[in-house]
Amino acid sequence: MLNYLKTLLRSSPVKEDAMLRRRADGDGVKNVQFASFLRQSGFRKRSLDRHDKTKKLKRSIAFVAIWGFLIACTWIAFESVEALELF
Repeated sequence: MLNYLKTLLRSSPVKEDAMLRRRADGDGVKNVQFASFLRQSGFRKRSLDRHDKTKKLKRSIAFVAIWGFLIACTWIAFESVEALELF
């Protein structure tokens, strides 16, 4: 009974998939030729820096939004001064 509890507590609640399981004797890439083919064909070379591009785009949008807000506030203040001068 004690051994059963030990194995029950030691095992993970999610069963491992056969493709994800790694053996000590089979460490490394299983299909070297396929991995080499992917590397030579340029698989996913273009989208490696997608995170940096997204970050740069968000930064530029924020920059434009802040400058637009400041210009709008300046224009409102200028129009308000002109309207107060009329009265």
